[in-house]
Amino acid sequence: MVVPFSLRQPPVTLPLAPTSLIGREREAAEVAALFRRDDVRLVTLTGPGGVGKTCLALRVAHDLLPEFSDDVRFVDLAGVQRAEQVSIAIAQACDVQEDVSRPALATLIDALRGRPMLVVLDNLEQVVAAAPDIAALLAALPNLVVLATSRIALRVRAEHEYRVFPLPAPSLSRPTDVEHLRANPAVMLFIDRATAANPRFALTRENAGDVAAICARLDGLPLAIELAAARVPILAPNALLARLERRLPMLTGGPRDLPARQRTLQDAIAWSYDLLAPEHQRPFRRLSVFAGGCTLEGAAAVCGWVNERETHQGDRAAEIQALDAVTTLVEANILRRDDGVDGEPRFKMLETIREFGLARLADRDEEAGARRAHALLMLDLAHEAEGQLVGPNQQRWYQRLEGEHENFRAALRWAIASGEAELAQGLAAALWRFWAAHGFLLEGREWLNQALSMNGAMDVPPGVRAKALHRQGNIAIDLGEYETARRLCEESLAIWKGLDDRKSIAAALNGLGLVAGFEGDYASARAYHTEALTLRRELGDLLGLGNSLTNLGNTLHALGDVAAAGPLLEEALAVRQRMGDTGAIAYAYLNIADIVRSKGDHAEALALFEKSLELFRQIGDRLGVAYALHILGVVHGAAGDAGRAMPLQREALILRREMGDRRGIIECIEGIASLLVLRRGSHEHRLAVRLLAAATALREVIRAPRPPAEREAHDRLVRAIRSAIANDAFEAAWDQGTGVSLDDAVDAAEAAAEATPVPVPADAPVAGLSTRETEVLRLVARGLTNQEIADQLFLSPRTVHAHLYAIFRKLDVSSRSAATRFALEHGLA
Repeated sequence: MVVPFSLRQPPVTLPLAPTSLIGREREAAEVAALFRRDDVRLVTLTGPGGVGKTCLALRVAHDLLPEFSDDVRFVDLAGVQRAEQVSIAIAQACDVQEDVSRPALATLIDALRGRPMLVVLDNLEQVVAAAPDIAALLAALPNLVVLATSRIALRVRAEHEYRVFPLPAPSLSRPTDVEHLRANPAVMLFIDRATAANPRFALTRENAGDVAAICARLDGLPLAIELAAARVPILAPNALLARLERRLPMLTGGPRDLPARQRTLQDAIAWSYDLLAPEHQRPFRRLSVFAGGCTLEGAAAVCGWVNERETHQGDRAAEIQALDAVTTLVEANILRRDDGVDGEPRFKMLETIREFGLARLADRDEEAGARRAHALLMLDLAHEAEGQLVGPNQQRWYQRLEGEHENFRAALRWAIASGEAELAQGLAAALWRFWAAHGFLLEGREWLNQALSMNGAMDVPPGVRAKALHRQGNIAIDLGEYETARRLCEESLAIWKGLDDRKSIAAALNGLGLVAGFEGDYASARAYHTEALTLRRELGDLLGLGNSLTNLGNTLHALGDVAAAGPLLEEALAVRQRMGDTGAIAYAYLNIADIVRSKGDHAEALALFEKSLELFRQIGDRLGVAYALHILGVVHGAAGDAGRAMPLQREALILRREMGDRRGIIECIEGIASLLVLRRGSHEHRLAVRLLAAATALREVIRAPRPPAEREAHDRLVRAIRSAIANDAFEAAWDQGTGVSLDDAVDAAEAAAEATPVPVPADAPVAGLSTRETEVLRLVARGLTNQEIADQLFLSPRTVHAHLYAIFRKLDVSSRSAATRFALEHGLA
């Protein structure tokens, strides 16, 4: 006897999406195209909760309606809890009656035989065990195709998985441009939903930055953006952004016609969490401590599958455990796989999901253990990197540390907040070289300050504290804070002498020699460097030996003893080439080029300077890049070639300002002033005087006198200006410059470099673009963003933006598309 299903409801038709689908046009077209292939009959849309799988499925289904003679059925499985009920739910949607004498699946197959039909199975994740039944339906019904949505794949042979990712969010490193933001999918969604909630809302120049930051902070996750936009009637974007420090409590109050688990973002994530087996919930919680993703090796350490201090010993069983857990979390769309250095996979959580995991970690009283394991992992990695950053593999290791930077920050925050003084000082000290080379001097100084002043800071082993003090001194030297640097080097030297640590004693002496040299006390500098060199020769410390040879050679050169300096610098280059230390080799070329230039061989010196710049860019050493750019600007300027020199000095100035390199900033201001004089105009001369006066006063503030070798050139420049303009004009300009702050001086120098026309070299690229501007234009024409260009050229996004501004001005265009057309027309792309 045929009877109705016990759960039978009226036939289900394909519902209309309650809101417009924004930013998914490409995905909708790609999924529809899959179904038009003869070999595709099952597509599963997978992705994290709240990513918009259902909306995308509905859009695709509506697009395909004509191709299935309007026989498209929608099956909402959100309320289905047992796998065997899936066939019943499909039958209900397809208006098939049950035969209690036969299995539901058999009845369904017979009823649908011969009918071309598309069935949308929405929310399959909690009944994924029904996958074999779905496979059986497809095998028996050649005219049936299925579009499924699930947070995990079905893992049957007929399946084509299509991963749905969050919407692209705007890059916060780019300048805020309202029209550009309007085209961003995440921002488009926010505007649409915010306008629905408050018709008076509009994206403006004033709120654009806040809206961009909201979308970025919410990972471009559609549900999160929609829930945030719903708050706009009460909270303006800036107020909303301020309350998103903790995202989940704010992201509630979704529409009542949504399933309960999607009315708050926390419920959406909890649904995925609850579907995991307990043995996979634990790694989810513990892996949430990773702020910047993790490797398999890192996952194994933090999940406790290897001894926390033996992370890098390659425990095979632990790696297999980690692989199993991570695979499950990737399949559940809780983790996302990315490529790391050398193709090593990295696994990341969306920040909204990570916040949920951290809350569960705290609820289970597991946070301290996981945080400590994570911090120790980062400490081990930083210690390993110290030796690698001065060898042949330094470029790969710099990239690796860049990828772990957020994890280092998270580990330092926890160690300082938890009173782990030894761990904090050890980690901060180990990261010094990375911070210095990649332009994080100010951040590094702050971490070291906190680690050295926290509770218990004086109780750590003296060797650990001395190293942290010395590294803080190194950063102070780079920042031009010489009095602070001397105190720190002397304090670390006293500790190391007490420990009879001769290698470290030499390092402290080297630091004191650098401070003395930068302050113009070359006699003391020579004494310190000579003592350090003697110790390092005795110890066979190649890294230290190369440094001491270089520093003593530079000191002798500053004293005018070129004959003695040259052999030392040549030996330093040989030592560094033996070590394969690209960054140190680049500095060695710079030093030798200075010697060559002092002997009058301009062409050879220029080639060496260019080589050093190339090497610095190769390894991403921003401090070195800035130094080499400045020196090249000086060399071209000395040859009267302002057309080449001014862009180099400007780029160096921008980099040094971002890194807080005060001594370097002053050098660039002086370099730009000297180039202004070449214009031979009264306005440029007065501006040059103001910049030189500001630089002179600022040198006194940071106690960085001009080296003797530069004083004569400076005095000649001043005499030349005095002879070109009236004395009262000179004195007035000098007085104006003397009281200028560092920031104001930089602004004036950068504006002068940008606004002052310079002669264009005969071999310069078209339209007067510099070589660097031409490189940037080529990459713009390839469609790269500012951040992508910055990554490729080892620049900062701000520097790229400055180059782009100059390019637009020189080409007389106002958009990237117009600049791209110019590049194409002139064969630059």
